[in-house]
Amino acid sequence: MALKLDVKDRKILYELDKNSRQSYSSLAKKVGLSQEAVRYRVNSLVGNKAISKFFTVVNVSMLGLTFYKILLKFHNINEKKKEDIINYLIKQDFVAWIADTDGAYDLSFVIEVDNLLKAKEFLSVFYQNYSNQIHARAFSVNLIGEYLTRDYLIDKKRIQEIQPSYSAESSKIELDKINLKIISLLAENSRISAVEIANKFGISADSVLQRIKKLEKLNVLTRYNIVLNHEALNQVHYKVFIYLNNISKQKENSLYTYCRSIPQIVYIINAFGEWDMEIDIEVRNIQEFRKVMMEITSRFSDIIADYTYLVIYKVRKYNLYPKNL
Repeated sequence: MALKLDVKDRKILYELDKNSRQSYSSLAKKVGLSQEAVRYRVNSLVGNKAISKFFTVVNVSMLGLTFYKILLKFHNINEKKKEDIINYLIKQDFVAWIADTDGAYDLSFVIEVDNLLKAKEFLSVFYQNYSNQIHARAFSVNLIGEYLTRDYLIDKKRIQEIQPSYSAESSKIELDKINLKIISLLAENSRISAVEIANKFGISADSVLQRIKKLEKLNVLTRYNIVLNHEALNQVHYKVFIYLNNISKQKENSLYTYCRSIPQIVYIINAFGEWDMEIDIEVRNIQEFRKVMMEITSRFSDIIADYTYLVIYKVRKYNLYPKNL
């Protein structure tokens, strides 16, 4: 059953989407409620499953890692076997994201490794173990990812800004073990407090805050975000794979700029593989989705050769630095 959210709830979701790490006092000022009221509403949004997770966007390229996306189509499979496969993937440290999907593929997941050979080695073993259940598969590399603010939550016109959250062009930097552990904890829960982190490692909360600020300045920690439960919000989440042709840098930039202007588009990926670009669209229904795609494809019919899409109906894992401590 879909939740009924009022204007204040949507404003809270919007502000948490912009920065899910901000304090209750900061949220209270922006939303126009008391801290107690905001705390209650946030807890209710979590309890009612509107918010599935608070997470941190990590520029993993600066840690020497690359995202590889794999799509799977199953056959001869029951729910138990599918759950076995998903649980196996969840347990893998380098699997960052897993989602149940409807459409041409049944399951999507992302791995992050420091070289292509490791990706090939893991996938070769994985495909062998589940060869009887895998009917088709597709593969791509995420080169640049941009998370865009969910302006549609408050019917706000989007200000076009380039917000690359991770990029394969980023140079690798060396970080000590404590910094890497802080990144791992924030990736799992962006709202974990500096005190909680400090208690785990025997350092002061001030030291933790200083380290976090430095990681933000270095652009390792790029954004604090939320995972929404679209079913609870009576929304649909589409992931669109776009195939381009006859493309120049100018035309490509125009396409990306236009997509950034659409409030329902919340994530853009520059990809290398079977498709060239991904966009994530969050809408109320398929009619709204078709309208968005019609606007894009008609405007850029000279460079968009085709597109396919999936419906993301359940996110099983979302952790952009899933490393064991």
